[in-house]
Amino acid sequence: MTSLERRSITVAAPAGRTLAGLAIPYGKWSREISEPFAPQFRERISRGAFGDLAGADIKLLFNHDASALLARTRSGTLSLTDTAAGLRFSAELADTSIGRDVRALLERGDLSGEMSFGFYVDRDEWNPRRTERTVTAARLVELSVVVDAAYGDKTNSSLRDVHAAAIEAARLRLEVHKHRMHHV
Repeated sequence: MTSLERRSITVAAPAGRTLAGLAIPYGKWSREISEPFAPQFRERISRGAFGDLAGADIKLLFNHDASALLARTRSGTLSLTDTAAGLRFSAELADTSIGRDVRALLERGDLSGEMSFGFYVDRDEWNPRRTERTVTAARLVELSVVVDAAYGDKTNSSLRDVHAAAIEAARLRLEVHKHRMHHV
């Protein structure tokens, strides 16, 4: 049985509500990775290693904690796009205490926008000294906003504001609805 592996990446995070960017870079070397009972190594993910993700239920978490769910593909709050550079994502952070906390920590700079991903390896290739690994086939389980990153500065992302006009339009619709309800 294969074990779940997790890798971290850095993304930028200016103020906003939608977190988006490059979650998993293809063909880029990670920092040194340490796993229990194994020597340190670097790894890279091959383009297409995760196959077709259509229909997959991938979750966006905080610090790999399943109880800290921020978004997911099944609900449509997380979308994934495979590109030549890597796997891109866009997520509407949940309006929950954890979603607001993550947003606030990103905006303040306490979280630097580093991302991680959890996956099961199905096929990989190692160099003769087993210090470098290329993952050629894997099953993606989750993406996470984290404190430290294995892939460092090899990703980018931004946390964007919801357009102010859209918010004002929604507020005005709500006011019209309230007015109608009081005059019925």
